Amino acid sequence: MDYLSLLKFAHVIAAVLWVGGGFTIILASTLLARRSPAEAQLAVVRATTLLAPRLFIPASVFTLASGVALLFLAGWGWQPFTTLGLAGVLFTSTFGATVLGPSCEAALKTADTRGAEAAIPALRRVRRLAVMDYAVQFAIVFLMVVKPGWQDIAIFAGLAAVIAVASLAALRPMPRLA
Repeated sequence: MDYLSLLKFAHVIAAVLWVGGGFTIILASTLLARRSPAEAQLAVVRATTLLAPRLFIPASVFTLASGVALLFLAGWGWQPFTTLGLAGVLFTSTFGATVLGPSCEAALKTADTRGAEAAIPALRRVRRLAVMDYAVQFAIVFLMVVKPGWQDIAIFAGLAAVIAVASLAALRPMPRLA
């Protein structure tokens, strides 16, 4: 096995841990939101805040670093899948650190000061933002697998539409509960 194959393997494992771990958190959060009390829902957020510095951030940094290394070492150059994938990873890493992480912390603070039930609107917001973020992550995975060329406009338009729909759904105003 050559070093490029080993680096690709490590890159894919890091991406699987990052994307798969986050998807599992979203799925658990969504299932608990329908069937469980606020305390159980907050347990997922507490677990997420524990996993972020131990799994999600290191996996995302390694995914980015190994991807950039492969960009040059494998001679892939600035193809659409590398350029858009890099942009997507930078977006989702920044979004996680500046929006999702602080939103989780704010939900936990609300629960600590005003009670678990008071944190439910913040938990819904975090879940919706995470879904939007994961639309970008799944688009990145799609790009890495399919490797479309710049001429594949329909593929890029489709990915943009999926991300736009997920973003609009996540950002739509929540109905006020009476």
